[in-house]
Amino acid sequence: MFTLDISLTTTALETLKGELTRNLPAVKSSHRCEALGRSLGFNTYASARTAASSPQPSTTTVNGDAFTEYLANHGFNVSALPVFHAAAKASLKDVAQRTPQLTLWGFGIGRPQRGADGKRETSEAFDKRFVQARADLIADRAVRPFLLSLALLSRVVPTKTIRRGTGSYRSKHIAENYVCTYPGGEPLGPHYVPNGAFIAAAIHAGFRYKSHVDELGYDDLNARFNMSKPRLDDLDCEIRPDGGFAQDRRRRSEMIQEYGRRRYNWMMKGTA
Repeated sequence: MFTLDISLTTTALETLKGELTRNLPAVKSSHRCEALGRSLGFNTYASARTAASSPQPSTTTVNGDAFTEYLANHGFNVSALPVFHAAAKASLKDVAQRTPQLTLWGFGIGRPQRGADGKRETSEAFDKRFVQARADLIADRAVRPFLLSLALLSRVVPTKTIRRGTGSYRSKHIAENYVCTYPGGEPLGPHYVPNGAFIAAAIHAGFRYKSHVDELGYDDLNARFNMSKPRLDDLDCEIRPDGGFAQDRRRRSEMIQEYGRRRYNWMMKGTA
């Protein structure tokens, strides 16, 4: 399960309102707005709009129960998923605006590709692919992976420094195997998580990152974060018990039990 905090700005509120209009067309407009206001912690939508107009935007936690309760009291039986998805869209747009090289696939889109004819991708085709990958980052397909990543990241401990072994590509594989639910109990994961959706969730959650540029000047898709590697290792073993890392850890533990730690370390030196 995740907790979804958003920075309440006029842009964010317009995104929330627009997404709810698109996904809940059968609900009366005034009821949608008032339910949205309640989900953001306000007594009225007008209060939420006033707060969003403040030069110092506040951060608020999206409350799905308040959203569904208001609508139920006015004859509309809906789940909280639409408001969570709307808030995820607003958050993705915010991260995308703050991180102009981030796409659905990570930082950039890699190097130019070659077609079936062996010809190198033109700069125009490369730029078009980048624009599409940017659009995909804030599209519907990114919402569930973003929220699933937030659910995993709620269990990750931040560190003072950016660490090795905390790469986004490994971490996104842990996230997409995570069995968890939305706050209301609906299934959320496992589900496929694109690399860029995980990075966006990490940035939104407040983790710092370090990206790289290769020797040809193209962005590396992956990033590292200020996350506890031991914690990620434990989560990897818990969530992917049959994965390579978990199997290696079990094998190492069995060998230590059989030979003792000192002899095991000596044996490992001999294989280095």
